[in-house]
Amino acid sequence: MENVIEILNSRESSVVLTHDDADPGSWVVRRWKKILWFRKRISSDWFTNKEQAMAFANEMKRMSEERDNIHLIERKH
Repeated sequence: MENVIEILNSRESSVVLTHDDADPGSWVVRRWKKILWFRKRISSDWFTNKEQAMAFANEMKRMSEERDNIHLIERKH
């Protein structure tokens, strides 16, 4: 069974962590950019354990949130 953990789902991007119980050494972090009603995959990074994958996913979340906030600040001016 495939498990999907949504780390970030903002208006401009999303980050998900995927793990398949059939393959215990496979943890995948994918980052998507949202364009209108489409999603474009920006990156796909593979890890062998949950701790590394979660740390990386949380870093991607932090970076995406910072980038999204910068865009919002620029639009307000």
